[in-house]
Amino acid sequence: MRLAPFLLVLLCFSGCSPIKLMDSWKSQNFESLVNSRILVISESEEEAVRKSYETAIATKLRVQNFDAIESHKKFPSLKEANTPEEMSQTVQMFRDAGISAIILTSLKQTIETQNRNMASQTDIPSSYADKASFGPNVASSDVPVVSTSTTYVLEALTYNLTLAKDKQLVNVCLVDVTDPDAPEKIQKTFTKIIADQFK
Repeated sequence: MRLAPFLLVLLCFSGCSPIKLMDSWKSQNFESLVNSRILVISESEEEAVRKSYETAIATKLRVQNFDAIESHKKFPSLKEANTPEEMSQTVQMFRDAGISAIILTSLKQTIETQNRNMASQTDIPSSYADKASFGPNVASSDVPVVSTSTTYVLEALTYNLTLAKDKQLVNVCLVDVTDPDAPEKIQKTFTKIIADQFK
């Protein structure tokens, strides 16, 4: 477990925001989570983002009759585990608190894509034709237009701490968000995708 940034930048971009489940995997041991006490951890350097996602996911799971709790409530000063020893201590702390499963969410990857299109100068209103280029007129009939889109890959990992170490990972979800414009929609959809794994 590592507590990497779950960037607040997700809340700041505008545009169309398709949100889709890119990939998911579920082990045969997933059903063993039925009676687990699940700790929801959202990796974020922004406390407000951490609390918001943890609350949304834990609340949704409680509605489905799972015993879920937010890490910011149970372990408000949870720190990143940087060594195997620290990892073992953290896992033992969870077990001592009756936690037998973990959902860990994070921003896995950010992808910048540049799209280059050619726009004809005939698209420019005729009254501006003589001002179409700055400086000497260019004989070209096309003008390059470059747009940039940003895709965020969100990840949710579910662990069952009661299983052998090499079998603890029981579910993985990767969610793709492009140019987000509605943070509430992103959170709602991401939360639903995670909760649907438990149905």
